[in-house]
Amino acid sequence: MPEWIYSDFGPLPRRPLFLCIISNTDTGKIPGLSAAGTTPELTDYTPGADAELVETNKIITMPELPEAPGGSPTPAVVTKAALNLTGISSLFIASGLRKKPAIPYIELGGEPGSDIREQRGVRDPQGIFERGRRLGGKLAALSDCILIGESIAGGTTTALAVLRALGYRENVSSSFSSNPIGLKEQVAAEAMARAGASPGSLKDDPMEAIKELGDPMMPCALGLMSGLSGSRSGCRVVLAGGTQMAAVLALGKALGLEGDVSIATTKYIMEDRSASFRQIVEAAGRPYHYVDPGLERSKVPGLQVYAQGYVKEGVGMGGASLLAGLYGFSQEQLVSESDRVLMTVELPKKQV
Repeated sequence: MPEWIYSDFGPLPRRPLFLCIISNTDTGKIPGLSAAGTTPELTDYTPGADAELVETNKIITMPELPEAPGGSPTPAVVTKAALNLTGISSLFIASGLRKKPAIPYIELGGEPGSDIREQRGVRDPQGIFERGRRLGGKLAALSDCILIGESIAGGTTTALAVLRALGYRENVSSSFSSNPIGLKEQVAAEAMARAGASPGSLKDDPMEAIKELGDPMMPCALGLMSGLSGSRSGCRVVLAGGTQMAAVLALGKALGLEGDVSIATTKYIMEDRSASFRQIVEAAGRPYHYVDPGLERSKVPGLQVYAQGYVKEGVGMGGASLLAGLYGFSQEQLVSESDRVLMTVELPKKQV
């Protein structure tokens, strides 16, 4: 096992496939919550632009490269680099997505998520779940190991609210270097008050927790997990992400989902003292893997600061990097390819 990979992964998959769910929630537009876009309004475009970057190395529908307000580029850059190295195919799935990408993708339907302080977060989580389950059953015939990432601005806040409703006391991470956990707790508390929920009150009704407090990524991921792990093919499922995907594991436990399911993330999430990734995953009863992408060795300042706690994870970066390491690529190769991707990505021409 390469020294930058921390995993007991077992046999290498023969036909891996990288999936990424792209969704929107208006919770992500609350000022100060999300760094997935230089302005709250641009967060609507971020998931589709992430998909375009990974698929084409171009940004087509967004006026600029998806980046944090401080200038750190989207983690889709690292995901793209890892997939370039390994040659693994990717597929994007839209669930409650407002701004559609200019690439082929699977449309699962559903409306964008609401601001959970003001109204229900997801209108029809059961419908999204069922469509995801059917899709997962079909994809299981094509692969022996499927990674599932996500791109949804504001998703750590909806994750926190759902975790509280399930009875978890742990904290979530942030794409900011300084986690605005106080603001997230305030939003979660206001949302729970609106929904008439209290800590732990929805532990036996996870779909209601998603409907009131969650986002459209969650039922999609759960449906895919159910369809993939419940198939006869024995497909392995690896959630690729941080505390948002850890919350999906918690929901999966509450739903009684079984199968070979684990989670992969980055060292930056594991070392985030403001969050509780390890504790959430262990409480959900699932194994975890993590990688050290080594981005402090990048030649690009915006990527270097990942190692200082900015951004940390997203767009399946940890899971894609894990596969790159498992297939024999070095940390140096991942960093070099990430630099190359960032320096060559095509941006839309500015209107004069």
